[in-house]
This record gives sequence, C-alpha cells and structure tokens, in this order.
Amino acid sequence: MQGGDNMAQTSSTFVEELTFLTQYTNEDETTILTRALDVGLSHLYRQAVEQAFIDEQLSRPRAVEILGQERVEEIEYARQALAEDVARGLEL
Repeated sequence: MQGGDNMAQTSSTFVEELTFLTQYTNEDETTILTRALDVGLSHLYRQAVEQAFIDEQLSRPRAVEILGQERVEEIEYARQALAEDVARGLEL
C-alpha cells in the first residue's frame, strides 16, 4: 500500500508543521489554520488571475488592479520572450 504510506507521511508532516508553528508563534491552532487558509487562498487567487490574464480572459487594467503593474509587466515580458523564442525556433 504505497499510497497509504504517502498519506501517513503527509499527515505527519502537517502535524509537525502545525505543532512547530503553534510553539514558535505562541498562537493557537485555529488562528494558525485560519491564517494558512487566508494565505493559501490568496496565493491560489493570484495564480488564477495570472493565468486568466495570460489566457486573455482578464483585461490588463483588471490584472494590474489585482496583481500590480510590476507583476503584469513581468508576465508580458515573459510572454513576449516566449513568442520570440518560438519564432526563432521555427526559423531553424
């Protein structure tokens, strides 16, 4: 049962991390888990917004509003660099 072993290892890691955080921060588990959910949800939201912008499903002004000017420019730069790399590759 390889899958079961992985699940036990993941649970153990989760418990170890939560225990360390409660001891180190002196915060209760509920506070830490609430913060973790907030941080995780925010991270997932930003990833989805980035992908929606890349897929042209989200306007640039809205992406800037959510992600900030600098991050949108980074995405645009990466998109342009990728397009140029593909064009060069097709010329070979």
